[in-house]
Amino acid sequence: MKKRLFVITAVGLCIILFFVSVAGAMDTKKEMDMNIIREKLNDRFLAMMDDRNFSGVAYAVYKGSVVFDGGRGEATDDEACTSDTAFGVASVSKQFTAASIMQLYDRGKLDVKDKLSKYFPDYKYGDKITVEHLLYQRSGIPDFAVENVDNMVDVVTYGDEYERFVISDKGSEKENRDRIREYFLSKDLLFEPGEMYDYSDSNYSLLAEIVSRVSGMEYHDYVRQNIFKPLLMKHSTFIDNFDEDFNETIAAPDLSEFGRNYFEVKGLEYGCGDILTTPKDLYRWYKGLMGGQVVKKDTLAMMTQNYSKEEELGYGYGLMVSDTSDSKTLFHYGYVPSYYSSVFYIPEQDFFMTVIANRYGEDETDDPHELAADMAKYAGRVIGVRLRDIE
Repeated sequence: MKKRLFVITAVGLCIILFFVSVAGAMDTKKEMDMNIIREKLNDRFLAMMDDRNFSGVAYAVYKGSVVFDGGRGEATDDEACTSDTAFGVASVSKQFTAASIMQLYDRGKLDVKDKLSKYFPDYKYGDKITVEHLLYQRSGIPDFAVENVDNMVDVVTYGDEYERFVISDKGSEKENRDRIREYFLSKDLLFEPGEMYDYSDSNYSLLAEIVSRVSGMEYHDYVRQNIFKPLLMKHSTFIDNFDEDFNETIAAPDLSEFGRNYFEVKGLEYGCGDILTTPKDLYRWYKGLMGGQVVKKDTLAMMTQNYSKEEELGYGYGLMVSDTSDSKTLFHYGYVPSYYSSVFYIPEQDFFMTVIANRYGEDETDDPHELAADMAKYAGRVIGVRLRDIE
């Protein structure tokens, strides 16, 4: 009996040792593969950044391993741009607003088919538009933008007529965002809701307000409590509403682009472009979102569906979608003076990349968004994926 037990034990030990050796060999191969990818991306990305007069950071993670981490230019007079530097990420913020809405959907607090009149009962088109129309940018509500003219901050809406009004640079965040919302909700629709895709910051300003009204929390506090905190995004905050302990280096914007610091005027980017974060925290966000820590699996599928197939640029809920590539690619661009942000994620390959800049070069070819698209396409070729509809 003891002899047989010894034989069985010896066989078991051999099996264990075999699998340990196989696992070790697999780990070694993975690291070798990652080193090849790192070498290719480093050689090409660094050259591309130098050629484009780039000031900012590119950061890429493939299957959990950092494969590129490089900065160029100055964040401040004393510090260089790194992946620990905080940048305004502009419209990349929209996916956080969409995820907040979908968390409330998961909890049964709202439905994407809810009419806008449920939350804004005085809006004349409220019965025509749903929450979902806002999410996938098909509401027909005119977009708005902000300009600096003769040292006055003008809000502009785009419809049949080009209209503008001056907003106070001394107003509070709430005063300014409420006035902007009242202004664009007073305009006629550009088209019947659902009829076509038309990107509009107005949609996401409304969604942020819905989060606040449904949750009973100020929108920024909701995101802090339900997204930043559980995902350990300790280096993220809001441009208009800093956390008390936020002490990261913030990349300084180019003041000449707007004539002043864009974020001195409060409430302009509420829910549609107001997050300040680092490249490393953006990776934590995608890892959490795609890993089921933010919304349910079926809800994530809703967020990442392409609802604008008639457009070359597909759109989900707060995410641009390319579904004509070898693998579906989720991405988004953002711009506010003078921050440029780009984020790409290929779920099937577990590949993440972000490119964020704090200034624009003098030449048109220095456009950070074009650089980011070129980097993403090159990275795709390195990991064996052809990316289309990303320009």
